Amino acid sequence: MREAQYWRNFYYECSINVFNIDFRKTKYLIEYGPGVGTITKALLEKLNANAKLICFEPNAKFCAFLNKKIRDSRLIVINDYAENHDFCLKKLNIKKVDYVCSGIPYSLIDRGKKESIIKKTKNSLKKGGKFIIYQQYNWHLRKYLDSYFENISQLFEVRNIPPTLIYVCEKL
Repeated sequence: MREAQYWRNFYYECSINVFNIDFRKTKYLIEYGPGVGTITKALLEKLNANAKLICFEPNAKFCAFLNKKIRDSRLIVINDYAENHDFCLKKLNIKKVDYVCSGIPYSLIDRGKKESIIKKTKNSLKKGGKFIIYQQYNWHLRKYLDSYFENISQLFEVRNIPPTLIYVCEKL
């Protein structure tokens, strides 16, 4: 168990450090698919006191787990799909967000939903906002991102097991 904890910590530390998020200026950050909160905890550790982290998780058991295990007034856990985040932001009276981090498995999502998520994410970002996607072995996603974002950087984090491909898409 200790070895598994080490790799989980190593994974999120490497990923968070590569994201290059300006946490001091961030007001709203979204996370798609937080699961049990490995990345969520790391984001909250760096997030400023006045910011909000809004997590979209379709699995109700994971939502309950997050709400029970992470007691932080900056965290908002929503039991819904990433594709519906725009409706939820309207309910929260949030017009634009600074960053969206996503670890959801895009290779398992059909083309229409994948494009919808990417398009709605871009529309939710403020100018200069970033959509950050971390995946293992998901090279095919780039063609979808190219359709919506003009400024995309691609990083490969080999320190993670398995190595992680990271896309950083900036809204111009």
